[in-house]
Amino acid sequence: IAAGFVSYLGAFNQEIREELWKVQWTSDLVSRNIPITEGTDPLLMLTNDGNNAKMIAEGLPSDRISIENGSIVSNCKRWPLLIDPQVQAIKWLKKREEGNLDIIQLTQKNWLKILQGAITNGRSVIIEN
Repeated sequence: IAAGFVSYLGAFNQEIREELWKVQWTSDLVSRNIPITEGTDPLLMLTNDGNNAKMIAEGLPSDRISIENGSIVSNCKRWPLLIDPQVQAIKWLKKREEGNLDIIQLTQKNWLKILQGAITNGRSVIIEN
């Protein structure tokens, strides 16, 4: 469940996230007789109080969706997609990735060249609209 959470749920709001992992995924595992601990919470598998405190100290808000987003970013190996309408995660990411971050807008000149350079050099990229 935690791997699916990191891989697929970043783009969804809290309501859809909970519907998917609490209802659909858990029910599917139970229906297939796959052992699962009752009350499993993927967030407890992805982070701990120490990591949460560090993310909050870096500027991430302490609400559950923000901690989920921070855990997704911290545990993914590729390119997380996070929807951030309140611009809270962006502020946190900018501070967390300071010195290793390129911020681009698709309307700016040379955005593709900047993106290619970032990928080649292992830099983080935020695409703003």
